[in-house]
Amino acid sequence: MERLRRISQILFLIFFLYLFFHATYPYEGGVPAEIFLRISPLVAVITMIATRAFVATLIFGLIVLALSFFLGRYFCGWMCPLGTTIDLMDRLLGKLRRSDSKKVRKFRLWKFSILLAILVAAIFSFQFIWFFDPIVIMTRVATTSLYPIAVFFVDGTMNLLLQFGIFQDPLFSVYDFLRNSILPLEPLFFQQSVIFGLIFLGILLLNRFAKRFWCRYLCPLGAMFGFVSSFRLTKGISIDQKFCTKCGRCQISCKMDAIDDDFQSANAIECIECMSCIQVCPEQAISYKMNFRFARQKTDLSRRRFIWSTATGLLTLGLVKTGFPNKTSQGAVVRPPGALPEDEFLDRCVRCQECVKICSTTGKALQPAFLESGWEGIWTPMVNARHGYCEYNCILCGQVCPSGAIHPLELEIKKKLKMGLAYFDRNRCIPWYRNEDCLVCEEHCPLPDKAIKFDVREVRAQDGSTRVVKFPYVDESLCIGCGICVTKCPVTGPAGIFLTNAQEQRWGEMDESDGIYPENF
Repeated sequence: MERLRRISQILFLIFFLYLFFHATYPYEGGVPAEIFLRISPLVAVITMIATRAFVATLIFGLIVLALSFFLGRYFCGWMCPLGTTIDLMDRLLGKLRRSDSKKVRKFRLWKFSILLAILVAAIFSFQFIWFFDPIVIMTRVATTSLYPIAVFFVDGTMNLLLQFGIFQDPLFSVYDFLRNSILPLEPLFFQQSVIFGLIFLGILLLNRFAKRFWCRYLCPLGAMFGFVSSFRLTKGISIDQKFCTKCGRCQISCKMDAIDDDFQSANAIECIECMSCIQVCPEQAISYKMNFRFARQKTDLSRRRFIWSTATGLLTLGLVKTGFPNKTSQGAVVRPPGALPEDEFLDRCVRCQECVKICSTTGKALQPAFLESGWEGIWTPMVNARHGYCEYNCILCGQVCPSGAIHPLELEIKKKLKMGLAYFDRNRCIPWYRNEDCLVCEEHCPLPDKAIKFDVREVRAQDGSTRVVKFPYVDESLCIGCGICVTKCPVTGPAGIFLTNAQEQRWGEMDESDGIYPENF
């Protein structure tokens, strides 16, 4: 069974990687790239509580959670890509001298406290799972850190090998294959990738203190599975007291410290069905049984810890909600096309960066935000128009959003939808600043009627000569805020044109006069 579990872990990790690389332009057919995020029960439950609505796309998460009544924390041991990565890290590090499990066992209830704090915040319409959900963590770090690092080293290695001048034909064939399959055309750069990478590294290095430290003591998704497992209807790990010699091997091998100190019972809340105990038992006293049972195991969440967790959730909520609203930076936050109204967008967005990943294969407009829209909007996707633009013929971000924070759009509707509005900075725009023609922004404007037009005037230059200069201006009735004019502006540093969210149209707020119809969710 343990070998079967390892095969399952590897297959699900490969499936996760397949979905990751599947989120690429032109993204035609196949399994939805966001399906792994949709089956996360934590994403499903917290999003529905925060939005106070049933989100149909997340129903698979509820089904996965319901299976825990029969299979316990099977997801953690058999399917979770973060759990598998932690196991791989453990094998990579080899045998470590760790702290005594009993000394760190006191942290076991932390995951329940984190889960409770997240639930309390969600009740008050504050979604905080983006920091803790393991599927979200894996998707985000794969997009912003691991993939760019891999691309950097693969490119460097191939360029180095090609310089030697031997085996060039097969090397070029391999390089072309990689370019056409998994490598991007250009190097990738994402805001805050260092922070995301360090957090992920910290999660892995927690193994220094205990096996699967994150899963044992911190993961709120594991806590949710554990809570449901406390009502488990099947037996699971069973220890036959007649054959058990209390040698303790099962407890030492257990990844989750789920074997009790008497060596003759297993904690259903902590057990992830890894079967390691069965593998190591010399007397074959341990087996896995699906016999029905009707007993409940308590989580030992004390009244004091319950109060502290609730207070922590409320305090965090209060601090975030009453933070200073920076109207200057908020005005520069341009959301992807099809984004819901800001409050609902923040409730639904799980900060997985799936939209950022697929956008990086087209216009590269989306980047994870920091504090531009306040603490509540941290790591949400926003347009960084100086870095990239929203491709006029692309609607992929809405197609891969797992929670519906970005509504999937028809291409013709998206082409009419205003994400924001561009303005010229006359202190930097070349025609205004140097009295010289520059047509770059107008040439790249994708609209058939061109949102950037010219006012041709005769002016006197600084050297005293008279010139005819084309001064650009934005036709506000046409501009959709795609940002390509900002991206392509040839001015070094801040562009001569900038983007704001003025006149933005959010999905659900649009009306018939715009040619776009509101939709009820």
